[in-house]
Amino acid sequence: MISSISIHKYKSFHPTDPTNITFAVNPAKPVFMYGLNGAGKSAIGEMIHRIGLHDESVNHCGITTTGDGPFRYLVYNHEFVERAIGQAAGMPGIFTLGEIDTELQRTIEALIDESAQLETTRAALQDPIQTTKDSMESTTEAAVTGVWKAHTDHVDGPLSELLKSYGRNRRKFFNDLRTFAVPDDLVLPGLEELTQRWADVSGDAAAKELLRVDFAGLDNIELDPIWAEPIEVSGSSRLAPLIERLRNSDWVGAGRRYIQGDECPFCQQDLPSDFTDELAKLLDGDRQVKLEHVRVLAQAYERRALEIDQAMERALQEPLASRSKMLHEAWELAKVRIRLNLSAMRNKVEKPGDPVEVERVNTTDMQQILAAINIDIEAFNRRVADRETEKKWVRTAFWRLLWRDRMEVYHAYDSAMAPLNEALKRLQQEEGDAAAQVAAITAGLAELRRSQTGVDASVVAINARLLNMGIDSFSIIRKPGEGSLYCLARPGQVDVAMNSLSEGEKTLISFLYYMEMLKGSNDEDNVPSLGKTVVVIDDPISSLSVNYVFDIASTIHHELIKQDEQGRARVRQVIVLTHNLFFLHELLKLSSGKLATAEKRCQLLRVTKQQHTKVLPMLAKDLMNDYDSLWQVLRDARDGNVPAIMVPNTMRCILELFFSFTQKEDEFASALATLETDTKFVALSRFLNRGSHKDGINMTVMDYAQYDVSYYLEKFQAVFEQAGFPDHFTLRMGVAPPNDGEAVRVA
Repeated sequence: MISSISIHKYKSFHPTDPTNITFAVNPAKPVFMYGLNGAGKSAIGEMIHRIGLHDESVNHCGITTTGDGPFRYLVYNHEFVERAIGQAAGMPGIFTLGEIDTELQRTIEALIDESAQLETTRAALQDPIQTTKDSMESTTEAAVTGVWKAHTDHVDGPLSELLKSYGRNRRKFFNDLRTFAVPDDLVLPGLEELTQRWADVSGDAAAKELLRVDFAGLDNIELDPIWAEPIEVSGSSRLAPLIERLRNSDWVGAGRRYIQGDECPFCQQDLPSDFTDELAKLLDGDRQVKLEHVRVLAQAYERRALEIDQAMERALQEPLASRSKMLHEAWELAKVRIRLNLSAMRNKVEKPGDPVEVERVNTTDMQQILAAINIDIEAFNRRVADRETEKKWVRTAFWRLLWRDRMEVYHAYDSAMAPLNEALKRLQQEEGDAAAQVAAITAGLAELRRSQTGVDASVVAINARLLNMGIDSFSIIRKPGEGSLYCLARPGQVDVAMNSLSEGEKTLISFLYYMEMLKGSNDEDNVPSLGKTVVVIDDPISSLSVNYVFDIASTIHHELIKQDEQGRARVRQVIVLTHNLFFLHELLKLSSGKLATAEKRCQLLRVTKQQHTKVLPMLAKDLMNDYDSLWQVLRDARDGNVPAIMVPNTMRCILELFFSFTQKEDEFASALATLETDTKFVALSRFLNRGSHKDGINMTVMDYAQYDVSYYLEKFQAVFEQAGFPDHFTLRMGVAPPNDGEAVRVA
């Protein structure tokens, strides 16, 4: 059934802003739409009919239906009347069930009942299906929100380029990320490493040279035994025992260079004549050779240490080496040891007699670290040689890292969705099975009905309806020699021209034709189901005598709205549009019994138009008789809901009816005379005459928008005051409408 309609850019509806009309569907109620002629009611029915025909001219409008369609929209309006009885060839025949085989009919009825039960089952499954879908959607949304955190955490980071193209499409990110799932035991690179590798291949960096630091030459010097050996004086000199006893050979050796002549440089005493020779015996020879060896080693060690230091400085300029904490620590330890060794060697040179401790510098750790860095450099060189492959690798590793970070969200999501998916699958399977059975039954019914379908049953039914209404001046018959066409017949006349019908007769017979069309079709192979039919009836009492208004209202109620013996709706939905208050009253009374409770059993809408058509909710207590409706027009004009053009005739009708009801025709004549003579009423008099009973001069097209409706309402009020009925005007134009059923209340 139709749950809502959206209309714009169609006839009197707004050209750009859609008018949305919502219908009661739970529970379903018949819809009654009331509005004055010209308000835009017919446009609603036309739009529904055109959408049912898939007319592209109304593609901008829309109908929303409940989920158990598709539906047949059968609209009774002036276009239907024209199609039914306006064709020269004759009325199209209606294919319905003719003479029925009793046993076959039982089979058909059983299939119809079974189909109805299956449709009920399908309808009952819609709520749990939708509830399950809603649960799945909320579960998914919660998971998507949890996973999206991975995006927000990194979208402004150094790897943001790897998250491009998602914008706010959280669902796509959610689905894409889960394709990067990896086993729990897979070791993934860290974010810092990935950031560096991405930076390496994102710029224009060239290949790097390998680090080369030669530590050779240090350990040979460090391991020389001379450092631990005391270098002593020669024992061949007679000075040796004294020096040995004083243990000052290093001091004597250092002071030797100060001797000049035969005087001691320290005590200024004369030296023995052979002192210089004895001193040479003491210090020269083997001792001197060892001293020279120590000096050479110390100098060589210092040079080698400087070379290594310079090489390390160059190596540490490489970012891979500079970022290596282990290399820095190992090099700092090595430098400390080198400095200590150099200090010890210098001491040995100064005091060769003292043994010194020279330890071997640990270069093994540095060599291993440098070797590892060179491996990274070689890997870097391979990456920059094929940047695209490296970028793909980094992207994959990065997304795997994001998945690992959000994997608990995915695990929780999968656990929650598993039972929901199973439940939805089961419910949809049940609904699908029921739908398949309905389709099979529908096909079977079509085959069974095909043997019974004909156009004669509708002829009999229409004529029976005419007789029930007391009409025997014309009837419908099969058109001779024209197959399934109908024609008009009168007593003693066959195939009478349709234009011989009055407007009221056309309305009546076309409506009866419509009622039969609901049960059949112009297509022999397509007899639709009433349970899939949406009935739209637009003013079926136009030009009809008031005697038939009740008949039409009763037919609509008993054959379309009232439930059948099993408590089922006869058609899927009923929408009636009318401008006639009496007809609407009859529908409401038949549907609900009392106007006060009408809203419980039906939906009331009001169609109004000022510049554009509006559709508003309406209460049954707002309905009035014809006199009430005239005052409603004035209230609507005051509030800007109807155009000013309707005001003059409405005012005159009110005056005529009021003074007629109250049998105050003399006062009415006097009031009109006053209007013509009293200057304060002249403007209203001319306004009424220009807007209603025009003379030849007043036929000029007028712009009613120029009139101030409020001004003329004040003058209109003065008429009632002049006639002695001021309270009547106040009551009728007040906020509260008159009591239901009241025609006139006189103060």
